[in-house]
Amino acid sequence: MNLYKVVDQNGKQVFEDLLIARQVTEKTGCTKNNVAQAAANFALVNKKYRIIPEDIKLSKTLDVELLAEWDRYRKWMLRAAGRKV
Repeated sequence: MNLYKVVDQNGKQVFEDLLIARQVTEKTGCTKNNVAQAAANFALVNKKYRIIPEDIKLSKTLDVELLAEWDRYRKWMLRAAGRKV
């Protein structure tokens, strides 16, 4: 899931928190497709909101994969430095 920041035409943040697409549609009154297109093109929605993709919310599966990969590299670095794993 992507997280978005919603700003006005002047670049001032409209909503305090980062929002997922569903929340953006509820708060701005636009469709999910409009959110995706506006985020991809940094275009205005409803002639007053700009939707900026901020971060990608990780899934549990991806979190586990990233942690496993980090652990492999951590152990490799420890061995390379002559430390006990």
